[in-house]
Amino acid sequence: MGRPDGTTDAALPPSLVDRLTTLQRQAARGLATALAQDGCTLDQWRVLRALGDGEGHTMGELADGLQVPAPTLTRVTDTLADAALVYRRQAGEDRRRVLLHLSRQGRRRLDGLEALVAAHESSLLASPPWAAAAAELTGLLAPDGHARTR
Repeated sequence: MGRPDGTTDAALPPSLVDRLTTLQRQAARGLATALAQDGCTLDQWRVLRALGDGEGHTMGELADGLQVPAPTLTRVTDTLADAALVYRRQAGEDRRRVLLHLSRQGRRRLDGLEALVAAHESSLLASPPWAAAAAELTGLLAPDGHARTR
């Protein structure tokens, strides 16, 4: 399209970050729908999964690791604690620190959700649009694994 100054609009080259963001949002939306059918949110599953390592984690560690705002994380963990899926315990060495742990019931819930997530991811990866997206992403990466320069 021409401009009054005689220049034209040119298509911008593909952006790795833009494409990854779009794909992440599509994948998260699909998974959130599948989890909702089982009465779980994406953030709840992510917290349960983070706690699935068997280590206690502070709210700060979870917020940083999951990239979830602290108020959202508080709401999510309160809901999980109310459902007896997680519990809070003071850290032994520093009683001012509170660690969040996965309960036995939370472990069973996480195991069931992981099966649902695995099925969703398998279906997603087998779909032609995602195969095309994988090829596109490979094309956006330089042979050394870094984003190609423009």
